[in-house]
Amino acid sequence: MRIRNVIILSLAVFLLGLSPVAGAESYQFPSIHAGIVLPDDVYQTVLTPDNLQAHEEFIKSKGGDAIAWAADFSAKGILLQAYDTQNDRVLVITALKDVDAESIFDINEHPSQVRTKYRLSHGASGAYTILGYKYDSVSWRNFSGIGRFLQLRYTYRLGNEVIHRGYQRRTVRNGYTITVDMQVYGRQLSGRDNTALNKVFDTFTFSQILPMPPLPITLDETATVPVEISKPSFTMKGKTKPEASLRAVLMSFSSSNTQVFETKANKSGNYTLPIELPGEDVYVMTLTVSVPGFEDLNRSYNILYQQGLLRAQIISAPGAELTADVFTLAGQTPESGVRATLYVNGAQSSMKVPKSGSFSFNIDTSAEGSYDIRLVLSKKGLQDRVFQYTAARLLSPEAREELLRKNALNPTYEDLVANPDSYDDKMLRLVGTLVEKSGSTDTWVLHLALNKTENGFSDIVILTADTDPGLSVNAQVCAYGKMSGMYLTQDEQGNEVKLPQINLSLLTQP
Repeated sequence: MRIRNVIILSLAVFLLGLSPVAGAESYQFPSIHAGIVLPDDVYQTVLTPDNLQAHEEFIKSKGGDAIAWAADFSAKGILLQAYDTQNDRVLVITALKDVDAESIFDINEHPSQVRTKYRLSHGASGAYTILGYKYDSVSWRNFSGIGRFLQLRYTYRLGNEVIHRGYQRRTVRNGYTITVDMQVYGRQLSGRDNTALNKVFDTFTFSQILPMPPLPITLDETATVPVEISKPSFTMKGKTKPEASLRAVLMSFSSSNTQVFETKANKSGNYTLPIELPGEDVYVMTLTVSVPGFEDLNRSYNILYQQGLLRAQIISAPGAELTADVFTLAGQTPESGVRATLYVNGAQSSMKVPKSGSFSFNIDTSAEGSYDIRLVLSKKGLQDRVFQYTAARLLSPEAREELLRKNALNPTYEDLVANPDSYDDKMLRLVGTLVEKSGSTDTWVLHLALNKTENGFSDIVILTADTDPGLSVNAQVCAYGKMSGMYLTQDEQGNEVKLPQINLSLLTQP
C-alpha cells in the first residue's frame, strides 16, 4: 500500500509540475518538462537550485558556501545533486542550453548521420576531452517513452589527477543537453554503480515534448580553410542548409585588395567552394552563409601562404611557467618524411615524424630553473620550420626542499675535507648551527658548524649565497647546496685554513 501511495503522489506532483514535496522522492524540472523519482533511503542529501540556502551547513562541510554553489549550479545547469555517501556516489542531473542544444534541439528528429556525429563528439578527439572527460564506452539506446540517450562510462581528470569516475545518460531534447550522471569518488567503477544509475533513470519521464522550431543555420565543414599552405589554391567543402548562399571575402594583410568567392549549396545542403590565393601573403577570410528568413552565419579564418612552407601546428606548447615535472611538447604536420629535432638547454633529441603526422617529446622539467626549448622540423625541398620557447620551472619551498632532499648526499665532515674533489658540484645536505654571517649587496658568507664541543663549535663549513638566507646566527639549520671546492681563510693565530665551501641552494630549520 505504501508503494502505491508513493506512486500516486509522485504522479500527481509530476502532472501538476510542482517542485519537490516534503517527504516525497519525486523531483520535477519544469525547464525541460521532465522529472524523476529517487529510491527511498539512498540519498542522504538532495540539493536543488531552490534549497541550497537550507543546506548551507552541508555545503560548508564540503568546503563551499551557498552563494558560490548557487552560481555554480546556474553555470553548469545543475537541476539536482544527490549524495549517496555510503557508496561514495553523487547523482547529478544537468540541463544546458549549449551549442548542441541550439543546433540540434531534439536528437530524435535528426537522421542517423547527426546522431553519429554527436556520438563521435564523445570520442578521443571530441570536444568533451577538452573538459577533462575520457569516455571508454559510448553507445546509443532508444528508451521506450523518453527517446534516445547516449549510454556513457568515463573518467574525469583535472590536470593529471583523477577527480571521479562515472556512468552517464545524455540526450538533446526540448532545446537542452540533458545529462543524468552517476559520479563515483575515491574508487574504481563497478556494475553496482551502473545499476544505481538505472534505478533512477528508469523513472525519468518527459511530461511534454516540444515541437522542433526552425533551427539556425549550421555549417559542417568536411574540408576547411588551411591555417598554413604552400600552394595557391584550396577547396572548401561541407554541408549546410539546402540551397544556402555562401560568400567568402578574402583580404590581404599587405594591401587593401579584396577578392570574393561565391557558391550555393545544393538541395541536400552540400557545397563546394574553390579558393585561389593571388600570391604569397597573410590573409584574413570571412565566410558568410545566408538563407532567407534566417540570421546569417559568419566564420573568420587566418591563412599564411608561403611557397616551400613546411606546414605544421604545435598542439601543446609550453607557457612562460612550467608547473609539472614533465612537459609534453606535441605537434602535427600533414607533410610526410619530416624529421623533428628538439633542443632543450642545448641537449638534443630527434625523431622521424610517423605517417599519422602527430609527434611529441616528453621534456624533463623537474629541475628548477630556466628552459630554452627549440624545435626544428625539416624536410628535403622545404624550408625548415623553427618553434622557440623560453619557460621557467619554479618550485614551492616545500617542493624544492623535497627535491633537494631526494638528490642530496650526506658525507661526514672528515670525508668532505679529505676528498673534496669527489663531491665537487654535487648536492649535499648538512645540518648544524649557524655561527657566523656576513654579507653585502651581492655576496653573503655564512659559517655553519656541524658539531658542538665543550669549548665551542667545530667542523666548520662555508656557505655562500647571492642574497641573505634570512635565518639568524645561533639558529639550528639544514643547508642544501653544491660543493664548490675549498674556501681559504685564517684562524685566530693567523694560520691559513681550508674549509669546505658550499654554494647555498636552500637554508631551512630542521
